[in-house]
Amino acid sequence: MRGQIWSIVGGTGLVLAVALALVLIVTSVVVSMRQTANRIDDERAMAAASAAIGALQRRLSLTVQDNAVWDEAYNAALGSEAGVWIRDNWGAPSAAYPLYDGVVVLATDLSLIASYIKGAEFTPSGAAGRMIAQQAARAQASDRPVASLLRIGDMVVAFAAMTMKPFSVEPTNGEMPVLILMKAIDENVLELISRDYQIVSLGIDGTRMPDMLNLELKDPNGERIGYLFWPSRKPGDKVFEQNRPLLLVAGATLVVFLLLVLAAGAVETTRLRRIAAAAELEAKRDPLSGALNRGGFLETLDTLAKEVSPASPLTLHMLDLDGFKKVNDTYGHAVGDLLISAVAVRLAGFADQFTAIGRLGGDEFALAQVQAQPPQILAQQVIDALSIPFIVGEREFHVSASIGHATSLDGGDPAELMRRADVAMYAAKAAGKCRALQYVSGMEDLRRPADVRS
Repeated sequence: MRGQIWSIVGGTGLVLAVALALVLIVTSVVVSMRQTANRIDDERAMAAASAAIGALQRRLSLTVQDNAVWDEAYNAALGSEAGVWIRDNWGAPSAAYPLYDGVVVLATDLSLIASYIKGAEFTPSGAAGRMIAQQAARAQASDRPVASLLRIGDMVVAFAAMTMKPFSVEPTNGEMPVLILMKAIDENVLELISRDYQIVSLGIDGTRMPDMLNLELKDPNGERIGYLFWPSRKPGDKVFEQNRPLLLVAGATLVVFLLLVLAAGAVETTRLRRIAAAAELEAKRDPLSGALNRGGFLETLDTLAKEVSPASPLTLHMLDLDGFKKVNDTYGHAVGDLLISAVAVRLAGFADQFTAIGRLGGDEFALAQVQAQPPQILAQQVIDALSIPFIVGEREFHVSASIGHATSLDGGDPAELMRRADVAMYAAKAAGKCRALQYVSGMEDLRRPADVRS
């Protein structure tokens, strides 16, 4: 009898031990998965915040490139009224402009010509002034924008610097003024990052915040200038609490928890891929017109050039607005931007005829046609469409367009195709504007100075 009792006790103890071990194993696994889910989400949020800052700098680089490669801006920076021109075209609009809220223009010797933050003049000084000069020197040594972060007073700003130059010809006078555009990482920017990258309660401070996730921000020299901070979402904790009753059934709970984590990971991976795809598309679009920007259009043109054949020739139309400078000078940069947007909408009506439509900067557009109808006829249709008055606000504007086009039958160098179309466009300007001309050999002799664009 006693042996039977001990046998039963021993068997029961073994069962209890196995059950306890199973509970401990399941608990350990669940706790580990809970912590892992929290860590994975924290790492995702850190990567998303870093990607958001990178995307801000890339957008600013595209904006500074559009503004730095501009005949009128380059000539103005070298002129006696540089300060007035900079104030009217960049300084004053920075008070409420969505793409940037600070501008600094430096001469070739890096002396200050003019600088504004949110519409008000300021003088870069101290460490910020030295850093701006340092990055301007880097920009002079490169043909691409130089972008990074900088602290100015109590603000952390993203900035992009690029050497100014005319679009039409390479400067030969040795003058290399530098344009720097800045965007403060303020409440508005943080709100956009929070919305686009799913980071709640995002803030910025000069010191690390305890009990928060912190992303360190550094200037080009690697010096810490601040932190982005936000609370951890702790999705593992939330899933754990939601499933606490089910943990009594250890096996079932383990399966459910695993499936939830796997499903959350799959959803998050899909969302991040969509964000990455959207960011890549955004990087190739001009934010003002919605058309391809310079980089996006050149990439598309290069692809089209590889598919050219005598049966499928490629024509490039270079379009420049006639009278746009007068609109900008009379009504200001903001109204000019609205007019550019209206022109882009009208050009979008030709999307079926053009394979790609891009804005190269200022008031110049490029249109790629894989021939379906004679280029001259299509170009004239565009001119006719743009000759119809534009209504911007309560004002009516009359502008026209000059177009030059060149055709490739053998898939030659896209840069040469662009040069020929640009030469033809200048010839159209010189011939009286509001017309389209096809490139012919010897047309280079008709090229005129940059002011023929106006």
